[in-house]
Amino acid sequence: MLEPVLQAAWEGWLLVFSWPNILYPIAGTLLAMVFATIPGLTGAALMALAIPMTLHWDLLPTMLIFGAFVGGATFMGSVTAILFNIPGRASSAATLLDGHPLAQQGQASTAIGCAAAASALGSTFGVLVLVLLIPFMRAMLLAFGPAEFLMLALWGLTTLAVLSRESVLKGLAAAGLGLMLSFIGYDPRTAELRYTFGVSYLSDGMSLVPVFLGLFALSEVFALMRSGRTAVLAKPRSEMLGGSAWMGVLAVFSNFGLFLRSSAIGTIIGIIPGIGASVAGFVAYGHAAQWARRDRERFGSGDIRGVLAPEAANDAKDGGALVPTLAFGIPGGTATAVLLAALFAHGLGAGSEMLSSQLTLVFVLIWSLFLSNWLTSLLGLAAVRPMTHLAMLKTNVVIPIILMLATIGAYFSRGQMADVIAAYLFAVLGYAMRKNGWPRVPMVIALVLGPLFEQNLHLTLRLQALERIDFWQRPIPMVLLALCVVSLTLPAFQRLRAGRSTEARQ
Repeated sequence: MLEPVLQAAWEGWLLVFSWPNILYPIAGTLLAMVFATIPGLTGAALMALAIPMTLHWDLLPTMLIFGAFVGGATFMGSVTAILFNIPGRASSAATLLDGHPLAQQGQASTAIGCAAAASALGSTFGVLVLVLLIPFMRAMLLAFGPAEFLMLALWGLTTLAVLSRESVLKGLAAAGLGLMLSFIGYDPRTAELRYTFGVSYLSDGMSLVPVFLGLFALSEVFALMRSGRTAVLAKPRSEMLGGSAWMGVLAVFSNFGLFLRSSAIGTIIGIIPGIGASVAGFVAYGHAAQWARRDRERFGSGDIRGVLAPEAANDAKDGGALVPTLAFGIPGGTATAVLLAALFAHGLGAGSEMLSSQLTLVFVLIWSLFLSNWLTSLLGLAAVRPMTHLAMLKTNVVIPIILMLATIGAYFSRGQMADVIAAYLFAVLGYAMRKNGWPRVPMVIALVLGPLFEQNLHLTLRLQALERIDFWQRPIPMVLLALCVVSLTLPAFQRLRAGRSTEARQ
């Protein structure tokens, strides 16, 4: 069973790394990196623009260029998140939670180096899993249903117990606000509008891009305007460039267990269609915070593991997202949905035909994605020092630029001026929360996971009532339920053990 797969993998590798074919993924990567530095302009937007331009291309260069588009935009969005608290894409939002505080502490080089290494290695993990799963894709995808999705969302929501450490009540209130916002739009049971107050913009629910841009990027700009600082980060040049990219790279290997677990989380979430890219980063971030021990309080204030976990998950997700896309024509996310449209435009249909007669082309796509992720990370590492200088620019130069980029990003996310207005409204909310010590992380995690939880809760209850499934007899939900229990009880257990250790030392 594996022999034809390995043969096709080798043939695809030779095609990608031969001259002049390799120029296509290199050019695609560079173009995707440029797009990713502007918030809201993601790899999916670039792919959509490229479809009509490549209609008359042969299949080989088409697969080469689109594979690069899928992978080339992920890491650069994290650079702007670390330096300016602006997520270049929704999946970068989890990275800024600890990445930007590290930059404020003069460790921007370390944070970017860690992000680059975790990104490259995470993508490698996702691609290897994808290659191994190709012979078993159909059986694996059929194992996931509403009950599995429900417990996956619930597992992510259990992270709120850890991330609300400063004030549990404030954290729960922020999470409740996030859940309320996630319920805006169509009711999944009745298809009736709810909580829209007659505003047509709210009928499709809250778009994540303007929410993230407002809560984090624009609110930070407001705080910067009020701070009176003359530079973005009030650090001397020597302090700002403290640390090194290699320290960040080594952090991945010193936390290799966390890297493997986060990559596995990203790959699994990428395989599950329709969950969304931002979920992988936040679930991995919450997992990292839960499994931290005595220094858990550092999360959110500058812990390198808070950069490592979401970056590994975000890039591992890309390989996982190709599983349902190639096997069933079910996109695992926005980028793979546009990729699927590009394949259809060239007469390629996903499914058994692609995984048999076109298997070599499938591996051309996979290896192009692999090369693009590594190339992006290597170029990012090479440019760490120049990029960190950006955070020392004068505020009177940076503030107008960030306002412009955030406004453009909010508009280009869906092409609506209403998203720009929403971003500025959430900026006011984010600034007020920041000023009064209210955590924003539980709110965004609840907002991201809320729709997934609600939809699959109703489906699971309905199927259980009709006796179409037996929730308690399904192994995957039981494993996820056990993980939820561990997530909720582990912090209390670790606090108890730490208290006993303190008493023993006294």
